[in-house]
Amino acid sequence: MSKQLSLFDIKPNYTEYQKRKWTKKYKMHCEKIHEERGIYNGEYCCGYHWCCDKCEYKLWNGCADCVHTIKKIAKEYGIKIDYNDYDFEKIERNIKEVYERAK
Repeated sequence: MSKQLSLFDIKPNYTEYQKRKWTKKYKMHCEKIHEERGIYNGEYCCGYHWCCDKCEYKLWNGCADCVHTIKKIAKEYGIKIDYNDYDFEKIERNIKEVYERAK
């Protein structure tokens, strides 16, 4: 017996290009905030952000570790990232809320 799919059952299929583009823009967004709000102990500074305890410090390339860690947390908690949505503050806030509740 086959099941009819609705529009809500269809999951978006993102290309690797879309994912890389989104990740690069997110990294740029984080670096901009880092420069604006404090380069020594502000947001996105190693050891000062909400996700630092999950960071593996593999990339050491600006805010790439932050973005990698936040994406890893989203995956760990089953949060699907919409790679067409560039409202990074909303996305990060949602991931942080789920992460904080799970602690």
